[in-house]
Amino acid sequence: MWPASALLAFQPDTAQLRKLFEEALSRRQHEYGDKDSRTAQAARDLGLFLCRSGDTLSARRAMSNTVRFDEQALGPNAPQTLEDAATLASISPRAEAEPLLRRAAESPDATVAGPALTSLAAMRRAAGDPASAAALLRRAVEKADAVDKDGPTVALVLNVLAQVVAPQEAMAVMRRALAIDEQKLGPSNPQTLADAHKLAALLRASGQDEEAAKLERQFRISSGH
Repeated sequence: MWPASALLAFQPDTAQLRKLFEEALSRRQHEYGDKDSRTAQAARDLGLFLCRSGDTLSARRAMSNTVRFDEQALGPNAPQTLEDAATLASISPRAEAEPLLRRAAESPDATVAGPALTSLAAMRRAAGDPASAAALLRRAVEKADAVDKDGPTVALVLNVLAQVVAPQEAMAVMRRALAIDEQKLGPSNPQTLADAHKLAALLRASGQDEEAAKLERQFRISSGH
């Protein structure tokens, strides 16, 4: 077995790796120009590397270039363009992120559109607009269902949706979330128990104490859980 010190000696540092990615991008631009998908891929590789390395400012510049190259090589509404727009949004200030997320939310790829919709919903909720947040989250539920019908991610989005809708809808939403998590995760899973607690609280708030107590007995939780 090689000693750890010897193995580390073969690991290029961050600056060296960055230089390699930058040189690869420069070569692609020189060989193929800015309107070629291979140039966009090299820019994407650099941007994602910088994201992982924690250099947000440089990553933002690189991903901005990636989106620009994507638009020229693939088109402004291509799935890859919108995926890269979502990545750029994740490292951008809110004012710049929101229009990027709105683009990504229209992606035909539900794994891109869904997270973009939930991020937009969080922004609208923070801005004091729960109605818009709810509309976005309902769309996010549809996207999550498209990826994994009645899967745990659907239940997570439903949990968020329940926080921004009227009590009657919130109860229906939490009933579905609980049913999903009970089936997928099991009745004793912490998330399932949290769902049951939230639904019981909603039932009590609406005057349905008997049903709330029945739910608490079923899942062996207390009203103060």
